[in-house]
Amino acid sequence: MNNRLFINLLLLLIIIALTLVAWIKPGKDSPKVASLTSLDTSAIDSITIERKQAKTIHLTRTKGQWALSQPIQAPALTGKIERLLKISQIKPPVIYPLKIASLQQFGLDKPVVRLHFNNTVLSIGSTESVNLRRYVSDETQLYLLDDTFLHLLAAPVDSYIDTRLLVDNIQLIGLQTPTINLQRNTDNTWTNKQQPSKSLSSDVVQMLLDEWRFARAMSVSSQAQHTNGEKITLTINDGKELMFQLNKQKNNVVLTSHKTQLSYTFSNDKYKKMTTLTAVETPDA
Repeated sequence: MNNRLFINLLLLLIIIALTLVAWIKPGKDSPKVASLTSLDTSAIDSITIERKQAKTIHLTRTKGQWALSQPIQAPALTGKIERLLKISQIKPPVIYPLKIASLQQFGLDKPVVRLHFNNTVLSIGSTESVNLRRYVSDETQLYLLDDTFLHLLAAPVDSYIDTRLLVDNIQLIGLQTPTINLQRNTDNTWTNKQQPSKSLSSDVVQMLLDEWRFARAMSVSSQAQHTNGEKITLTINDGKELMFQLNKQKNNVVLTSHKTQLSYTFSNDKYKKMTTLTAVETPDA
């Protein structure tokens, strides 16, 4: 083997070795794709959804609790908020510089939705014809995103309302329905004033009250259903009363809050559990 051939082979082996070292070099990270916003979800305390064909929705977080403040005032559904916050963390698969002259081409001159996370605004435009991805911009970049979130932003206002009938950590000391009138006595025993001669197990009562404390409606409407139906009164531990108007329908029961004017729909089966003492009452000795 002549010297020139030997030197060429040696150089080739060195190049291959260096290539392998560079390829397997530890600690080398691939470039990270930035999210739609630089905000951490824990730092977001205001969300506004400006909609082209529906009312604007504004949500705010106060002391860790999210609530609707526009177009109605109501506690917000946690699952809905979590899905909204995830939009701020989407990593766009396609990014282009935004050219102001091209806004109309992408439906961004009159966006379907303007989505605000604090002071960061995302404009939601039309979809492209090849992969049906949606155009989104933040006024500096143009993004193409899988169209998996517009239905959430276009949802009716009522779908953002918390379906819980009562807020967390509420303690009930009284329940009055058309069939039951439970009151807690000073010695922490319970009496059903509609059947005062029968004693009640505290466990039985708490099981019934828990049906109310953890009740979630099938749906909630901001359009109050006013009828001449019977009343339901819940007494809470500070002595205040929460009153609901009862509207019985064929398959459902609607409870309308006197305070918030929100109407909560429950199935007949669920309402039966909320108004039935399940265990056998034991007569006084």
